[in-house]
Amino acid sequence: MVAQKVFIRIPVSAAVWILAACSGTPVPELPSSDVPAAWENSSAESVQTWPTTDWWTAFNDAGLNDMVAQLEARNLDLVTNRATLLQARLVLREAGFDLFPSPAVSLGADWNYSGTEPDGGNYEDHSTSSADLSLGVIYSDILAKPTEYSIAKAEYLASVANAVETRLNTLATAASTYFQVLLLRDRIRTAESNVANAEAIARIAETRSAVGVITALDALQQRIAVDNEKASLRSLRQSEYAATAALALMLAESVQDIDIAVTSLEGVAVPRVAPGLTSDLLVRRPDIVRARAELVQSAKGIDLARLEFLPVINLTGSASLISGSLRNLLDSADLFVNASAGIVQTLLDNGSRSRNLKRARLSLESALANYRKTAIAAFNEIEVSLSNIETLQELGDVAARNLSVAEEAFRIAEVQFREGAVDYQNVLVAQTTLFDSRNAYLDNKLTRLNAIIALYVALGGGWQLGSEAVS
Repeated sequence: MVAQKVFIRIPVSAAVWILAACSGTPVPELPSSDVPAAWENSSAESVQTWPTTDWWTAFNDAGLNDMVAQLEARNLDLVTNRATLLQARLVLREAGFDLFPSPAVSLGADWNYSGTEPDGGNYEDHSTSSADLSLGVIYSDILAKPTEYSIAKAEYLASVANAVETRLNTLATAASTYFQVLLLRDRIRTAESNVANAEAIARIAETRSAVGVITALDALQQRIAVDNEKASLRSLRQSEYAATAALALMLAESVQDIDIAVTSLEGVAVPRVAPGLTSDLLVRRPDIVRARAELVQSAKGIDLARLEFLPVINLTGSASLISGSLRNLLDSADLFVNASAGIVQTLLDNGSRSRNLKRARLSLESALANYRKTAIAAFNEIEVSLSNIETLQELGDVAARNLSVAEEAFRIAEVQFREGAVDYQNVLVAQTTLFDSRNAYLDNKLTRLNAIIALYVALGGGWQLGSEAVS
């Protein structure tokens, strides 16, 4: 049996360098001025909270809830998203195993046979056998292992943020497309009503033109208006079919098979959203979390660059059992133990390590600038969204009042026209105003719904750092 002892002496100065290298580069923080103390456009009486992960239920629409459930199960982008995240988890697990020495086990056996038959003698046979069992470990580049694992964790966090962002954008796009389908169905009904109104007025106009009360030109203009409304109706039906097809693709099914039972935006609620504390956004919005993870990677990159100035330490060890036969391998084998250490120090590199360190520091500066830009843009986006929602609410109230007035004005104009109290131009103006008011009211509601969706996305959709639930 042979044993080998290895002693490694490290100078005090080198030990100081190693401790300094292992201390780690601090990750820069955002300046306090980048994080506002409060939301400027959030009403003071609102409860400061964050959206939940099932934010779509706040619209109080069973059809939307059912559509999202189907989307979670069928959407092909989300399928890819989940697979990508699983791959990232496997990469992180592999990086975790790299923290420890790599084991190696081998078992070998050998058997030889020979036979001879001398002239005039008896046949003689000879056989020999041997066996060996070896267990070894390899631990290379020891100093860099913890830093490399920290980088792997930051990369995984960036992958999680990417997955969250992809899922959130997919849900938001689907919800927006769903509302677009409902809007188009509302507008189709409005267009059908517009056609019916226009045809009723056209019949009255043609009757009055026949008896000479109005000119034939007036009746012809109304017939043109009827044809225009019919053309608009056909265009709306085609748009509704295209939007339905887009939604069907998100659900991974044919447009012929999709069934959207809800037919109107009327029952869809417009929720009020009040964001929580501004500082919480840093751990709730995936693009900020990703930028922070990239900042950590850059800081650890400096640590790796500094480690290049230190020796590379590798350790190997093995224990072997060797016997003359496989049967006696565990009983009467010889034991051989071997251990070795290697230290490699680069002396001349033409300044390569210094340049690598400088590039790493510049990379950290760039990552910090990107982190700040991402955070500032996020806060500004939310402020604009909050202000936009408030403005759209006010415009929606105006649109609702205008629609009510336009409906009454058209009703009065139609009655007066039938009775001959007003001329055709009064009816035409009232009719056009009604058509425009209906479309403005519907467009405003869709815009408000999309603004709420955009705010949910801007607030992170209920996700926060530390929760890896990504469907």
